[in-house]
Amino acid sequence: MRKSLSWALLVFLLLAACRQRHSDSRVPPAIPDEPQYNIPEIDSLTERIRKDPNNPEHYFRRHQAFLNHDDPRRAFQDLSMAIALDSSALHYYDAMAELALKTGAAQAAVKAYQQLLQRNPSDKQAVIKLSKVYYLQKDYTHSLLQLARAEELDPSDAEIWFIRGLNLKEMQDTVRAIAAFQKAVSLKPEFYDAYIQLGLLHSTRPSSLAALYYDNAIRLDSTSTEAYYNKGKFFQDRALRAFDARRFDEAHQDFEQAKAIYRQLISISPQYEPAYFNLGFIYAKQDSLDKAYRMFDLAIKMNPAYAEAYYYRGLMALQKGNRQQAEADFRQCISLKPDFEKAAAELKQLPQ
Repeated sequence: MRKSLSWALLVFLLLAACRQRHSDSRVPPAIPDEPQYNIPEIDSLTERIRKDPNNPEHYFRRHQAFLNHDDPRRAFQDLSMAIALDSSALHYYDAMAELALKTGAAQAAVKAYQQLLQRNPSDKQAVIKLSKVYYLQKDYTHSLLQLARAEELDPSDAEIWFIRGLNLKEMQDTVRAIAAFQKAVSLKPEFYDAYIQLGLLHSTRPSSLAALYYDNAIRLDSTSTEAYYNKGKFFQDRALRAFDARRFDEAHQDFEQAKAIYRQLISISPQYEPAYFNLGFIYAKQDSLDKAYRMFDLAIKMNPAYAEAYYYRGLMALQKGNRQQAEADFRQCISLKPDFEKAAAELKQLPQ
């Protein structure tokens, strides 16, 4: 149904693009018979439509009610009727674009925003939304072109710079992406998502800038599992790079930083299994087998379908001399993730 609805949206918008006259100069559309839906909110609006069938707002409000009740097909029908009755109501096109995106019809959303902007070229929010649709379609060139248009309307809008940064990041232009995100936070110091992106882009660099950006995100949302996890992972990954380079003192310091952050994360969100898993990984690297086993065990308790945790718990069990437990964990890992080659290899190597 979603695919057919997406095509219906696109066909409607293509037809609507050809109609440039206002509704008062066209023959009014045929008004369909209105059934009862046995939903009080919808039936109340249906009654209003019966009494005043040429009022587009009734259809618009009922389309919202249909969406609230997870009926996008009827929502589309009502929204189409609202636009047919009044093609000058710009918020109808915005709603049509949102509906198109919800049903996976990105091209129909593009058409809706283009129609809106034909009627009101200075609608900055519509331009920004259109740039987002292009970004979601991986059409970075057209997304950036829309952002340039939005910047002409308002260069101080932080969201323009944030979306530009997302585009540049996907285009592998890291330097310009960082500059765009930095511009976003300079315009909007409370821009949580921009700090997260800056942290991610700095995470492979040796400096501690990534941690500082994550700290800013945590300042804005002290319960953010994402920010704590990313900060811990930054120190963990930096420790691994130092360990591989045989800079063991640096590795130890960063591992301890990562462990402290993961413990903070667990205190905020005790069910967050990746924190237990990563603690287990660090303990395993530090040859603390019992602690590593315990952390992988806790990760599995939080998420019984965590295939990687079974694999690593199996490794710890094997190193502790518990072959039976190791075999059970490797088999459970493969049952959850049949293409987990490392677990299959461990099973083959187990003595019969």
